[in-house]
Amino acid sequence: MWRDLIRKDRLRSILLLALYLALTLLVQNTLFAKMRLWGVHVIVLPALMVAVGMFRGPIWGGVFGIFAGVFANMGYPESIVLFILLLPLIGYVSGMLSEHLLTRSLVAFLCMIAAAQLLTAFFQLFRLWVFQGADLKALLITGLKQAAVSLPFSVPFYYISRAVSRREKAV
Repeated sequence: MWRDLIRKDRLRSILLLALYLALTLLVQNTLFAKMRLWGVHVIVLPALMVAVGMFRGPIWGGVFGIFAGVFANMGYPESIVLFILLLPLIGYVSGMLSEHLLTRSLVAFLCMIAAAQLLTAFFQLFRLWVFQGADLKALLITGLKQAAVSLPFSVPFYYISRAVSRREKAV
């Protein structure tokens, strides 16, 4: 009975995405947490969400974003629900855009990454601006620097996700 309910290809996809998330969080919380470029930290979680949404579709991107958001909040305790709400949105919207509006090219991927990085930076810095009265100009410069620094580190997600997607479609 259970054999009829569990599809091997779907189970393999779930396990592969779990491994993808674990490796990304490991790199994010160890390597990129210590590395500062232009005074900001690199954040690659939005790139992971765009890659999953782009090559797996909006449902996979949204559901995967919920799980990624839960585990990402463990690494960033200062942002209580930021990633739980933001990462599914990024995954779902990038999946919808890649299915209905944009191609699955590197240029479209980089445009979606830039938008996702700017959105993430805005929501990270919004609390500082509203509740702590930080200077808006300094916050915007910091957000732009974070998006610019994170963009080159997002390119491998495109090639990894594209290769896995092509391999799974061939099987």
